[in-house]
Amino acid sequence: MSISALALALFAAQTFPSDDLVIRNVTIASPERDAPLEGQSVRIRDGRIVEISAAPLEAQGEEMLLDGQGRYLAPGLTDSHHHVSFVPGMGAAGLPPASNHPALVASYMAQQPRSLLYHGVTQVLDPAPLTGWEVFTDQPQHPDLLRCGEVPGPHDGYPVNQRASENPEDAYPYDIDTPEDAAPVIARMQADGAICVKVYLEDGFGAASDWPLMSDETLDVIKAEAEARNMPVLVHANAIDMYQIALDHGLGVMAHGLWNWQWPEGEPPVVETLDRVIASDTGYMPTLRVMGGLADHVRPGALDNPDLEPVTPSDLMTFYREGGADWFADELASDFPADMPREEIADIFGFGVQRGQRALAYLHGEGHPVMLASDCPGSPTASNQPGLCTLLEMEAMSEAGMSATEIFRSGTLTIAAQFGLESEYGQIAPGFIANLVLLEDNPFETVSAWRSIDVVILRGEVIERDSLRAR
Repeated sequence: MSISALALALFAAQTFPSDDLVIRNVTIASPERDAPLEGQSVRIRDGRIVEISAAPLEAQGEEMLLDGQGRYLAPGLTDSHHHVSFVPGMGAAGLPPASNHPALVASYMAQQPRSLLYHGVTQVLDPAPLTGWEVFTDQPQHPDLLRCGEVPGPHDGYPVNQRASENPEDAYPYDIDTPEDAAPVIARMQADGAICVKVYLEDGFGAASDWPLMSDETLDVIKAEAEARNMPVLVHANAIDMYQIALDHGLGVMAHGLWNWQWPEGEPPVVETLDRVIASDTGYMPTLRVMGGLADHVRPGALDNPDLEPVTPSDLMTFYREGGADWFADELASDFPADMPREEIADIFGFGVQRGQRALAYLHGEGHPVMLASDCPGSPTASNQPGLCTLLEMEAMSEAGMSATEIFRSGTLTIAAQFGLESEYGQIAPGFIANLVLLEDNPFETVSAWRSIDVVILRGEVIERDSLRAR
């Protein structure tokens, strides 16, 4: 039964405050527990949980009453690596080719937060929000947005060398050219609302290694200044040698999984590197959808995936089907022999997914916590649509051997602990923000439960899931 039917069954009119709510007869699935708790009532006021009771709670004043019979109430997910200023199939908003299609960009930006909510993502962390993140928070319904301050590499390094902009400083307001710049820049980040710092260790894609990196001294000063402000340092790194640099400097969170195993000679030291991650208690974001999205983007028929329809605006889907994003598929294919079939190219990108899953399986097997992090859309990949990208990341984590319960906790408790948000997000308990979902199935038992969302509750506002579908 939809939330509209449930509400009409209990009330004759919809005139109740959106953030004052009582949910009754519900099974609470909160990840700090080992199992769901049946027959509970939850009271929400001013967007926060204020009471949980095994006895039925009565609505007071103008509180809305919602019957959760037969459903599981879970905290909404946090995707700890999502880019709100990037458009799938186009790249950064405000730069070509996205700037050549303003109507399509506007359509995507309006739908993006709704698509995240559609898949139960009620918080996102954007480690590199550029300067257009306000478009996301200006939407009438949107997940809570957490942000890092992004420090680009040297001006001819990554990611500035990927931007077709005459004034890259306009997109990167937190440039640190010398160690002396770190203190005032990071202080300004925090004043602007950032909760973390993002740096880059990328000397070239694949086997390439000719892009400049930050100096050791600059990395050390950034770490010290960020730690003094309780701001974790996220590191863009996915190759063994870049991981080793990050670990040498004690940087806090690997913002990508270890899937680039290029090594000069002999067996690559994958296990040794991952053991250092474990020993140093370094945070880990698998971001399996980066390589998965590349594989899908070049794979013939990927746009026929029916999961795309609920989260992709129809005009943007038409653009994709008419070849609007083929430029990136051609760019990816240009690194391979001209006569190689696209399906075979996609399979080669799939090897990167498999390496990332093997690294994840090793860390997980050693008991190291990981964070749900899709890096959506990652590159200009049309199939990495918001919300769906998070679900596909979870399914890839399941394929790597993580249980549904462990994946549930990776998108809730682990992220909250990493970023000092343990009293705000990730649990169903008094005082916590009421960003919740009602599921038909048990999220402790199967990842597919996240395909059974019936209702999204955003800071107490009840939203029927079907109302969030793309048009």
